[in-house]
Amino acid sequence: MNRVAVVTDSVACLPPDLTALYGTHVIPVRINVEGAEYRDTCEELPASLIRKFQETQSIDTTPWPPEHYCRQYEEISRVTREIVHVVAFSRFTSTISLAKAGAAMAQSAVAGLRVDVFDSAATTSAQGFVALEASRAAAEGKNIDEVLLVAQKVRDSVSAFFTFDTLRYLARTGRIHHLAGWGASLLNVRPVIGLMHGRERPVALARTKDAASHKLCELVCSAAAHDSPLHVAVMESGQQKEAENLLSAIRRRVHPVESMIIRVSPVTQIVAGPGLLGVAFYSPDELR
Repeated sequence: MNRVAVVTDSVACLPPDLTALYGTHVIPVRINVEGAEYRDTCEELPASLIRKFQETQSIDTTPWPPEHYCRQYEEISRVTREIVHVVAFSRFTSTISLAKAGAAMAQSAVAGLRVDVFDSAATTSAQGFVALEASRAAAEGKNIDEVLLVAQKVRDSVSAFFTFDTLRYLARTGRIHHLAGWGASLLNVRPVIGLMHGRERPVALARTKDAASHKLCELVCSAAAHDSPLHVAVMESGQQKEAENLLSAIRRRVHPVESMIIRVSPVTQIVAGPGLLGVAFYSPDELR
């Protein structure tokens, strides 16, 4: 059993085999649609509901209240007194403030418990990479401060880029008005958006799906110009073939030491829509 428990959220989209291998705890986020609450799991959100909710005009992705996080931390405290919770970037969600409130509650209730809620400044597989490397450090027996240092190094080096058929799905959350306006400025284009250091930014408008995929490949390959090992995740929502082709193109050019295709979580599929294709990657000089 690791002396430090690493926790993250389901939107980090970590593969189950890796969470099992390194002992990462995953808290499913929630979504409310048409008055009903669902956890971010394939059991509660099968493909049929995902397709239905993608076309629902109003969705609510308000995070869990502090009491929910408190209960999660108290449960984990039965096996360890040191917890690092890697959450999605604070500009996009209030998870960090609610989780911190839950951590304070848990630390008051459990003697000797330390919970650090860590802002990954990212989401999806970029957040996942922060949690994954933190979990690897914990599995090596690192103490909580050493695990946090690894998480910080990955946060500082990880990047993510996404392309969408349309931004209208994301616009339902009310958090990307400036990007939605930019993405709608031309007809029949695919916006490419970057997320780095906790800020989203417009990158390009591609005329075709192939052009957008090529842009994602170029962004990854340009980051691999030096000799540090490259870790890559290609993310997709209803774009399996395109993801396979993109990862093959990346592997031919830069030979990453770790690469994977990730079907994003059900809630992420609902929020982003069916046309998401993205990359997350990092190439740290030295983690540990």
